[in-house]
Amino acid sequence: VPVHPPVSDIFFFEALCVASAIHDALSRISPGHRLAVFTDSLDTVSIFSSLSGETGYNQLLLFVVDLILATEVDFRVFHIAGDRNIVADHLSRNKAREALSCVPRLRILPFEPPRNALGEGQK
Repeated sequence: VPVHPPVSDIFFFEALCVASAIHDALSRISPGHRLAVFTDSLDTVSIFSSLSGETGYNQLLLFVVDLILATEVDFRVFHIAGDRNIVADHLSRNKAREALSCVPRLRILPFEPPRNALGEGQK
């Protein structure tokens, strides 16, 4: 998680999670396929649908656009109410045991956002 994020609010971190999920998913699917990402943040759905955001979000959006253009994957970010997305709700509250009780075969892995999503390592 960035020590000095370009924007210091929960919305930035939700958008970073979606960008990271897209990055991870694109490494697992073939070019030309479709990708759906679900979030409980309407603001996050809005910036990824419009590919337009306020200052501080543009690097994330450019990162995703570059990935999508390189892989030719069609993607869309959908809204799902937080109370309907109980696994994500448990994980966001650091309640792995509760998430596993909902989906016993769930694999929970360490998470680190891609550095280039934040503009690091680029010249």
